[in-house]
Amino acid sequence: MNSERNKIVSGLKWSGIQLFVESGFRFLVQLILAKILLPEQFGLVAMCSIFIAIANAASELGMSAALIQKKEDNVAQSMYPTAFISGIIWGVFLFLLMSFLIGPIAAWFYQESFLIYLIPSLSISVIITPLSFIHHVILVRKMDFKTLARILNTSAVLAGVVAVVSAIMGVGVWSLVIHQVLSPLLALFLYYFRVSWTPNLTWNRQHFKAIFGFGAYATGTRVFSTVTYNIDNLLIGKLLGSSPLGAYSLAFNLTETLRQSLSKVINNVMFPVFGKNQDNIEKLKNYFLNIIKINAIIIYPVMGFLFLFSHEIIFFIFGAKWENAVEPIKILSVAMMIHLMINSFTSLLRGIGKPELEMKIIMVLTILVLIPGLVIGIKIAGLTGAAYAILTNKIILVLVALVVLKKEINLKISQVFCTVLKPVIALLVGVLLVYLIKIKINISERIIPLLFTMTMYVIVYGGLIFYLEKKMINHLLTLIKNKNA
Repeated sequence: MNSERNKIVSGLKWSGIQLFVESGFRFLVQLILAKILLPEQFGLVAMCSIFIAIANAASELGMSAALIQKKEDNVAQSMYPTAFISGIIWGVFLFLLMSFLIGPIAAWFYQESFLIYLIPSLSISVIITPLSFIHHVILVRKMDFKTLARILNTSAVLAGVVAVVSAIMGVGVWSLVIHQVLSPLLALFLYYFRVSWTPNLTWNRQHFKAIFGFGAYATGTRVFSTVTYNIDNLLIGKLLGSSPLGAYSLAFNLTETLRQSLSKVINNVMFPVFGKNQDNIEKLKNYFLNIIKINAIIIYPVMGFLFLFSHEIIFFIFGAKWENAVEPIKILSVAMMIHLMINSFTSLLRGIGKPELEMKIIMVLTILVLIPGLVIGIKIAGLTGAAYAILTNKIILVLVALVVLKKEINLKISQVFCTVLKPVIALLVGVLLVYLIKIKINISERIIPLLFTMTMYVIVYGGLIFYLEKKMINHLLTLIKNKNA
């Protein structure tokens, strides 16, 4: 038990470092690129996003999830060669498909001929991923998130620097392509340097069936999840054009991408833990509730900050050319806070061996709720309508997930609400304080009052959450200190 707990704490620590460095640096790079480039250029890349994201989601057929989920190390290791060869063949097929079929179709759909060149360039990652995913699986199964963090952070920083330099040199939209493609390419070399696994070119049909049986559902879920996360870009790009889509993509990056980044960190650490404890329902429940609490403590204040200061952030940092992003940021920040009530829900379902249930939920909600909501919302209210459609979908997803959790692990809705109650109280007090200050002082155009108000928000939330969750925060800090000792 102590060994597993220490691995979880170490994993959270190093995954947190990875989140802070990789996501933080990516955000900084996006900020710099947004200052240099135009919304239209961001919009062109966002038009490609759904196609590239689907290809990436399907690039290794869910085999990494299947391998991580295996209880015994020797069973997983015997399947590595088959998974590696299958992944490469599939990746090459996907790249050719994206280059010669999807690219021209996307260019016709959006009436943007430049996409014929953008999509093949952005699709390079679907070949890179199969070459390194076994190395990634090995590190995750060993819960060696320290090495994983070093690999991903190094590649992200180097790719970001090259992208910014490229933008300054005037390469325009290609700097965004460089930022996306160079990072996994650099990570590929680092994986082979740090992980001592040599591909064995043998293929076993029975192993493929065993992996694909689980991986097919995981892949289907990832594809439908990807459609869910990117269908808004598809519809906004088609109905409104590249410039509004560029503004929306900035709002999305500041909200949903941040939530996804944290989810990825938590899920990477907890997925193998869920898999190894899939028969212990009580332990799964406790782990899940603790994940929700950690998410809420960290992310609620960030989303509250974006909600309160979206106008000031856009105009002071990004400039007036991005003003269309203000309202979507406010709405999406609320949507993310709601979604956090079920963070790691999908990871838990995979961990207990029910990826098909996850896929069904996402598929039904995408078809019946999200797509109709986006079409109606965009036609009625443009970008704001699209953001409200995302909010509606998140609310329904949470309600459905809570019902499923009650059935699968006997998790009561009241337990979830009690878990997030204290972070919500701290958040509401901070929000109320800012509104009271805004009533007395105009902070929109004066930097000193703005910085004062932002600082007060951080101090009030930080102090109150530490008081309300002192026991848990001290416990986590103690575990981290003991792990470092």
